[in-house]
Amino acid sequence: MKQTIRIKVENGMILFLAVLSVILFGLTFVPAWTVEYRVMTFLEMGRMVQRAFSVILFFLSFQLKKRKHSAWKITVFVLILSLLRCMAELTESPTHRIAFVINGLLLIGFCVFRTDFCCPASKRSRQEAMVLFGVSLAGILINAGLGYHYLKLAVQPNGGSVSFWQSLLEGAGMIFGMSVSPVTSPWAQRAEPVIFWFSWGCMLASVLYAVRPWLEAPSDGRDIQHARTLLHLYGKNPCSYLTLEEDKTLYFGKSVDGVIPYGTVDDTVIVNGDPICADENFGTLLAEFREFCQKSAYKLFFLGLTDDYLEEYKKQGFGIVKAGEEARFKLADYEISGKKGAKMRMNINHATKAGITIKEYRIGEQRDPEIEAGLTRVSDEWLSEKKSGLLTFTMGTVGLDNPMDRRYFYAQTEAGKIVAFVVFVPFMAGNGYMADVTRHGNDAPGGVMETIIYQAFQAFKEEGIEYGSLGVAPLTGLDEKSANPIEKLLRFIYDNLNACYGFRDLYRAKEKYSPTEWVPSYYAYLPKVPTPDMFYAVVKIQNPQGVMDYVRSFLKERFQRKQDKKEERKQESK
Repeated sequence: MKQTIRIKVENGMILFLAVLSVILFGLTFVPAWTVEYRVMTFLEMGRMVQRAFSVILFFLSFQLKKRKHSAWKITVFVLILSLLRCMAELTESPTHRIAFVINGLLLIGFCVFRTDFCCPASKRSRQEAMVLFGVSLAGILINAGLGYHYLKLAVQPNGGSVSFWQSLLEGAGMIFGMSVSPVTSPWAQRAEPVIFWFSWGCMLASVLYAVRPWLEAPSDGRDIQHARTLLHLYGKNPCSYLTLEEDKTLYFGKSVDGVIPYGTVDDTVIVNGDPICADENFGTLLAEFREFCQKSAYKLFFLGLTDDYLEEYKKQGFGIVKAGEEARFKLADYEISGKKGAKMRMNINHATKAGITIKEYRIGEQRDPEIEAGLTRVSDEWLSEKKSGLLTFTMGTVGLDNPMDRRYFYAQTEAGKIVAFVVFVPFMAGNGYMADVTRHGNDAPGGVMETIIYQAFQAFKEEGIEYGSLGVAPLTGLDEKSANPIEKLLRFIYDNLNACYGFRDLYRAKEKYSPTEWVPSYYAYLPKVPTPDMFYAVVKIQNPQGVMDYVRSFLKERFQRKQDKKEERKQESK
């Protein structure tokens, strides 16, 4: 069966399951004929079980659409329980026989398509869910047993004895609708539903916790090492090295050798950079990952793409839009002489006159606790002055705990105090280095960052490295006359929301280094017309504090401007 047909059949089953759960839940509120109390109690307990099963199935249907394996397991378990209940009541009415057939068909269908429900929950959530389920089950049995025990004691005539074990069995039977309570007092009758719904609520909580996350961020050292090897072989994109950061989940190709780093926000998968594999395998790996996301009902958004594979993205149905430009340096041609490099020379001279010297911390050769303490102090000082939250996902970390292939260049004063540093990461399979993390402390003189980067580029050039990069300036270089509505939106953001995020300032900060070229950077997205929640996901994954962090920055900026204007007017009036 073709994959597209399988997906349609599976989605039809899931939709039917969701609708069926709603119908089952609604039917439990249809009034019953007047019957003897014990029969009524049994009927009501059966209805409560039906409600509990229907609620669980309804919530599971949303997780099944994402093809979560834990949701599939729980669904099969619930269907088996329901099937067993129907078997016990087959002779009672045609309704039970119809329910038995429907349960059986659904169970067979989910078993046939079991291999497609392959998205696991995280290991941590599975463990926590099992603990929660175990505690819930123990609490359910004890709670039900105690509840029934005290109810029976309260109504027991002449102070007769009551077996706790018998109360425990009757309480457990009530929870699963398999026994009738002998307790008939009105207040005991009201207590039974409380015990029942509390018990099933605990079960539902553990079910939801088990299926909550989609995939687990990899912690296996072998996976990281495999991804690192692929980066050394095929990592062209400057942001590819961020694949190894802890905030990424790694998808490894099934039919070809390759890796894709991604994260998830709600129903959107965000990928940072191009898939990493051999050129001849790119189309296969992209198609495999696209199908993986579509099958799991996830939207897909790629950030920071180069123009190397744009045609393949278009061929596979992605929407494409330019989203910025990368400041790239061909080191053999890079120089700061002449009018164009005047500002760079001035900044470097200022730092040099202040007694600044640049050194590389070769962390792979020998660790130096004193240098690392200086780098940590500078980073802490920089973070304390930062107005908004620290960006993640598209930005790397200092990584002193696991430096791997990072290179550290730092500036120190004549007294030996470290005042700034830059962390470089490799790209183009080691033929280039990008300035990923830049930090300066409170005592850093002007021009110190320019001095570090310039001297680092010179060191790379002497080693035969061909390229340097300062990364992408977001939303820079967009066509003002573009007919693409998404590009128009991005251009509007660039022109009007600089108070929220300094797009223009970031561009100017990179431009002063006089890059030898500006390399276009792109977004690719599926569906071809992106929805608002996809753009929210792009913001959220880069700033965990979300849109409100940018709003706060915007308000702070406006407030500061008003305060500055007031001060100017005061000075003018003097």
